[in-house]
Amino acid sequence: MKRSVAQGRFLWAVVSAAIMVSPLVGGPAGSPPQSLVLITLDTTRADHLGCYGDLNAATPRLDRLAAEGALAMRAVATAPLTLPSHASILTSLYPPSHGVRDNADFRLPDRETTIAVHLKSRGYRTAAVIGSGVLAATQGLARGFDLYDEPRAKPVATAGLLYDVAAERTAAEVSDAAIAALPRLAPGPFFLWVHYFDPHVEYRPPSPFRERFATSPYDGEIAYMDAEIGRLIDAMESRGLLARAVVAVVGDHGESLGEHGERTHGLLLYEGTLRVPLIVRYPGTVRAGLKLRGVVSGVDLSPTLLDLMGMPALPRAQGRSFAPALRGGAEAERGPVYSESLYGERAYGWAPLYALREGARKYVEAPEPEIYDLASDPGEARNLAVEAPGDVAAFRDRLAALTSDLRPAAEGAAQVMGEEQRARLLSLGYVSGGSPAAGRKDRPDPKRLIAQNDAFLEARSLVSAGRLEEARRRLAEVLAADPGNPLALATMGGVLRALGRPAEGLARLEAAAKAGPGVYEIQRNLGSALRDARRPADAAAAYRAAIEIHPSSADAHFGLGEAMNEQGDAAGAVVQYRHALALGLETPAVKAALGLALAVTGDLAGSEKELLLSEGADVAVRAQGWARLGHAAAQKNLFPEARRFLDRALALEPDEPDALLDRAKIRRRQEDLVGAASDLETLAAAKPEHPSARLLWAQALLALGERDAAARAARDFLTQPGADSRLFGIARALIRRVGKS
Repeated sequence: MKRSVAQGRFLWAVVSAAIMVSPLVGGPAGSPPQSLVLITLDTTRADHLGCYGDLNAATPRLDRLAAEGALAMRAVATAPLTLPSHASILTSLYPPSHGVRDNADFRLPDRETTIAVHLKSRGYRTAAVIGSGVLAATQGLARGFDLYDEPRAKPVATAGLLYDVAAERTAAEVSDAAIAALPRLAPGPFFLWVHYFDPHVEYRPPSPFRERFATSPYDGEIAYMDAEIGRLIDAMESRGLLARAVVAVVGDHGESLGEHGERTHGLLLYEGTLRVPLIVRYPGTVRAGLKLRGVVSGVDLSPTLLDLMGMPALPRAQGRSFAPALRGGAEAERGPVYSESLYGERAYGWAPLYALREGARKYVEAPEPEIYDLASDPGEARNLAVEAPGDVAAFRDRLAALTSDLRPAAEGAAQVMGEEQRARLLSLGYVSGGSPAAGRKDRPDPKRLIAQNDAFLEARSLVSAGRLEEARRRLAEVLAADPGNPLALATMGGVLRALGRPAEGLARLEAAAKAGPGVYEIQRNLGSALRDARRPADAAAAYRAAIEIHPSSADAHFGLGEAMNEQGDAAGAVVQYRHALALGLETPAVKAALGLALAVTGDLAGSEKELLLSEGADVAVRAQGWARLGHAAAQKNLFPEARRFLDRALALEPDEPDALLDRAKIRRRQEDLVGAASDLETLAAAKPEHPSARLLWAQALLALGERDAAARAARDFLTQPGADSRLFGIARALIRRVGKS
């Protein structure tokens, strides 16, 4: 939709004048604010708000805040991703310094000080209300908040291999939760952070915004969000909470909306995803209607807000305060600001992208570097790097100098992401390889393969919907364009296995592991496929690789335990199962597996304890565990205990072969020949391929005096496929014995 900037500016001037007639209540002139309200707008482009000149926008409440406060016209996000950008906003650190480089598999380290931690240490009441699971408390941003209200995950059943999870809540739900939290903030100073997620895909605004913005649902989501922000502001004003509070509104990143071939955001570093709205309001201190023309970064916001509140910046702040300009002073010269996207590298093994913004000029470090003059080319259509290679070298040097001052990513920022959280991100259109695909020798430029991102996400959605053959065809198209894409290879491997083509699927997974040896998800899935292929030693190696990437992965430890158990290393399996339990995988399946392994090692008490806790696990596994425990007890001549354990096994699985055989032996030892014969008959009928069941049954029948039946059973044994030929002599002797009599 074309928008007239000139018309937009005229309309904004008219609206501003009207709004200024009845401003919201502010603090006494010049008095420092006591409280802080931070509103973050997910996936919101600055140029889709009325206050930034959009004629078609319906954002009266944000426009009013801007009219009563200041507007940063050139605010730049540190990353086009929710978690890294919010980490920068809250810490005043660039992503290389706080260490959070992607939405998936990162957590803000505890040692980093956020504005919430800072204010809480000064006696502030603190609350956060979050609109999306991308910012779950487990991601490290909850520290310093007395209340961290986040959406609850709700698994949705699908026919496919994956699970979609309700990962967001609406603006109305966010405002409801924020309003409900207001009583706990007063009296006294407070910090409230409210995160709205609505403009994120999929764009589904409610009525009446759905009808009004039928051709531009993204703008409908923004309009709906604006109305709900207004409801929150009104609730705060009616409770007297705005009188001494500075209100800041900032976007975490924008949305490409198809520009430069990118449908959403995350991969590229163009203005559609990096330029964000930034509004600061505190009447009496912040000049009403002010428009800052210089470049500011997301890292500059917290130093600015703390400055307005009369406090020093955070200890390691890399941003700089623009509060003097908000008070009416001259705008200070701002050095270059930094942005990055490692999403393509971590998801697909593509090249990472880094950007440097200096005034109107912007540089993007990529295999094909880019330079734009945003004053004359706001749409970034003309790449000046082609014409000025000398400028590329100069920008590259300045980027290197800036990044050298940023401390390397802090240890502890990387973390394993559970399956539930990974499913949340997938349902929002994010994929992750977990770490750069180091095995991939080429590093394609993301802008040349941007269409493959949408194609891959479509394929994953088809998998989730159970439309596997369609997914296979879509993945084949992705791999034709990008043969070394590790996640596409791995997903194709999973699809082929689900389609009943395990050998082809395993081959794709092995190729994926070569392309992305440091990708946790690939190594874990390869381990599962190798176990299914009855290659437990190779499976164990894959699981060990997964654990090396993410030592806290309970899933990988459990898989390694299973592979070790299949190799006959029960003691090693016990260690891995205990690791899985300690890491939070306290499921009946793990307890059943541990109980079985403990039985093999001879730890009868430990085995019984775990098996008693395994209710809900696979019945066959539980039955096998009790059977193995009964066998171990019998070997120690603990026949009453053995009989009790075997009875439990057979109550779960009446045809459990090991339990039937061992109980028959105990019954025969106890001279219960009828019971022994009954168990052996059941075993022979249920498992006709058992190598000795029919012969043992024949012997039991003979002991009972049922000679003809015994002979028939022995003859059946001799003709049985798979019978143990070493026992043929015993069977023939039994038949001769019956014949002689």
